[in-house]
Amino acid sequence: MTRPSRKKWPLVLVAILLVTNIATLAFMWSIREKKKPGNQSPKGRMGQFMVDQMKFTKEQEAQYWQLRDSMLNQQRPIMDSMRASKTKFFALLNQPDINDSALQAKTEEIGELQKRLDIVTFRHFQQIRTICKPEQLQKFDTVIKEIVIRMTNFRRPGDKKNDSTLKK
Repeated sequence: MTRPSRKKWPLVLVAILLVTNIATLAFMWSIREKKKPGNQSPKGRMGQFMVDQMKFTKEQEAQYWQLRDSMLNQQRPIMDSMRASKTKFFALLNQPDINDSALQAKTEEIGELQKRLDIVTFRHFQQIRTICKPEQLQKFDTVIKEIVIRMTNFRRPGDKKNDSTLKK
């Protein structure tokens, strides 16, 4: 009976270690993908955040989700128009002789759409405030401040450096 040569054992051990490392990394990446905060839509997270923080009754929660769906239905066409306007705006880069008045007109169009979007959002928050009980209003005001910070935070989540809204 012949024994494997001593030179093959290190190769076998390296191969085993390599396979186990690859399997471990694949397992860790699959878990990480499931836990990523980006896997849920931002609107869904914001909506659930409001429900969790306000501790709405079942009736209030049903009203809230109905108001939220209505707001999203109003926002969707505005967002679609804004996306199209911005696409047209940046398509102007292909025109080397574009004048400032054309740029100004496009940015004003985008600004008007943003204004409409902000008004829809503001009215939505007003409607939510009306379903709150008197004892929930102070909490609502605090939660809205947090939501506005989240809505206007254009950096990556968790990036706190250079945040001028944070008190030092």
